[in-house]
Amino acid sequence: MDNLTNLKNLTLEELKEKAIEIRHFLIQSISKTGGHIGPNLGMIELTLALHYVFDMNCDKLLFDVGHQGYTHKILTGRQELFKTLNSINGMSRFISPRESQYDVLDASHGGTAISIGTGLAFSNKYDKKNSTIISIVGDGAFVEGMSFEGLNFAAQEPLPLIILINDNGMSIPKNVGAVNNILASKESAEKFFTSMGFTYLFISDGHNLEENITAFATAKKSLQEKTIIIHAKTIKGKGLEIAKNHPYKLHFSMPFNPTNAQSTSPVPAGKSYTAIIAKTLQNIINNDKNVYAITPSTPYASGLDTLIQEFPHNVIDVGMAEQQAAGMAAGLAMNQKKVFLCYQATFMQRAMDQIFHDICFMNLPVTIIASRSGFAGFDSPTHHAIYDISYLRGLPNLDIFYAGTSKDLEAIIQKRHTSASSPMIILHPYEAIRTDEEVHITNDSLDDNEFICKGKDGYIFTVANRLDTAIKLKKELQTRSKDVGIVNVRWIKPFKTTKLLPLISDTNFIITLEENVKSAGFGSIISELITDHDIDTKLIRIAIENEYTSTGDKEYLSSIEKIDNEAILNTLRKRNIIS
Repeated sequence: MDNLTNLKNLTLEELKEKAIEIRHFLIQSISKTGGHIGPNLGMIELTLALHYVFDMNCDKLLFDVGHQGYTHKILTGRQELFKTLNSINGMSRFISPRESQYDVLDASHGGTAISIGTGLAFSNKYDKKNSTIISIVGDGAFVEGMSFEGLNFAAQEPLPLIILINDNGMSIPKNVGAVNNILASKESAEKFFTSMGFTYLFISDGHNLEENITAFATAKKSLQEKTIIIHAKTIKGKGLEIAKNHPYKLHFSMPFNPTNAQSTSPVPAGKSYTAIIAKTLQNIINNDKNVYAITPSTPYASGLDTLIQEFPHNVIDVGMAEQQAAGMAAGLAMNQKKVFLCYQATFMQRAMDQIFHDICFMNLPVTIIASRSGFAGFDSPTHHAIYDISYLRGLPNLDIFYAGTSKDLEAIIQKRHTSASSPMIILHPYEAIRTDEEVHITNDSLDDNEFICKGKDGYIFTVANRLDTAIKLKKELQTRSKDVGIVNVRWIKPFKTTKLLPLISDTNFIITLEENVKSAGFGSIISELITDHDIDTKLIRIAIENEYTSTGDKEYLSSIEKIDNEAILNTLRKRNIIS
C-alpha cells in the first residue's frame, strides 16, 4: 500500500523518471530469467497512469491478457520476486490473486476481461459500491469472440466500467483482419465505438504519461454517462532496441542478451516436434496447393513461422480467434480442401464447441495438430494440456493419435494428407525430441500401437509423453526381479484392441502412464476394457489427480503430481506388485 500511496505524491517529472527506472529494471531482470518482455515494455506508462489516477484499494484492474502486468506487479510491491520468474515456486508470468490482493483476474488466456468486467461493474452499480472496473485488453485479445459479446452487453446501460484497449498492432505476431483495420486510426475506431453507444477517448501515444493521465481522469469523471472505451496506441517492446526487428517484438523470450538478441527463442532447446511439422507441411504444400494450414495467432508453436511467409495463400493466421480457426477449417473442408488446423493444446479448449458441432458432427476430414500436450512449463496452470484426452475422448467421429517420435509425427501427417476421411487430432508433447529415439523406435505399423518390448510379469502401457518414465521404470523393476514389457499407445481413439486384449488377459498386471488427469483419461480406457471383458488382471493407473496443477518443469511437476518413478514405485508397493 505504501508504494501505491507514494506514487500519487509524485510529480509528472518524477513519474517519468519512474517509467525509465521500471523499463531499465524489466530489461535487465527479464534478460536473466526469460519472460514476456515485449508486452510489458509497452504497458509501463499506461500502468503508471492507471495507478496514479485510480485507487487500487477499491478500483480493480483486469489484465487481458495477463502477461501485460509486470509494471503492476512492481507497483504493488513485488519487484523482489522478479528474480524468481520462470523458476520453481517463483513469481507467476501472469496476474495471480494468489500473489497479491491487487490482482483480480487470474488471467492467462485472452478475451475474458470485458465480459468479466461487465459482471463486476454491473453488481457494483446496483450494490452502490464506489468502485471502477478497468478491463485492459491487449496483445490481440480484442478480436476474441467473447470480447465482442462483452462489448454488446457493456453498451446496454452506463456501467462503472472502462475498457482500455492497449493497441500495439500485435497479438503474438502482427494483428490481422477487420478489427485491425478499425483500430488503425482514431477516426475509424471512434466511429465504430460511438455507433455502438460508447464514449470513446483516444490516446495517441500511450507512452506519454501526461496524455494518459488526462484521458484516465476524464474517463473517471464521465462514468455516469456511458461505459467508456479508451483506445491507446503503444509500441510492443518499447525501449528495447532488439525488439524493433524481432518478428514478435520479443513477445516471450528465454533469457537473452539485450544488445544482440542471442538466445531469444520462445520454444525449448533441441530438435523440436514443431520443426517436424514445418518440414512435413512444407513438402506437402509444395506439391499440393489444395492443402491449407490454419493457426490462431500462434505460428511459432506449430512450426508455421516461415511457412506463412513462403505460402501466404495456404498458411493462414486468423488472429487470436480459436473459434474462427475451427469454423474456417470446417468451411474449407466442406469445399474439399485438405486442412491442418494447428493449435496449442491448451488454447484449443476455446474452440471446443466448433470442433464438436462444426467439425465432428459433420464428420469433416479436418486434421487438428495440437502442440504442448501434457505439462507446459512455467506458464500459468491454465496452460497445461492435461485434460485433452479426457474431454476429447467423448467426441463422436474424432480419432485421437498421440505422436511421440519424429517418425510417427511425420508419418501420420503424410497419411492424413493422402487419406483423411473424418476428423482427427494429433497430439504431441511440449519438449525436445528424445536424442535416443532411434533406439526405441520399432517397425510396427503406424496403424497399430508400438510394442517396444515384451515382458513376462506385466506390462507398462504408456502415452508417448511418459515414455521416458516407462523406460526408467522398466529398469527399476528389473532390479526387483520383475520383467515388464512396454507398449507405446499411439491410438487413443479408436483404441486398437486386437493385440492388446490378449496381452491384458495373459499378464499379471498392467501399469498405465499418462500426463493427463485420471478422470476419463487413458488409464480409464484400459479400466473400461478390463471391466467390459470380465478380465481379472490387476490395473495400476498412474495419472494426475483431477485438479489444477502448479507451474514448473516436467521433473518437478511429475514429482508433485506423483507420476514420477519414485511415486510409482511407492504405489506398486501399496498394490503388492513389488515388496
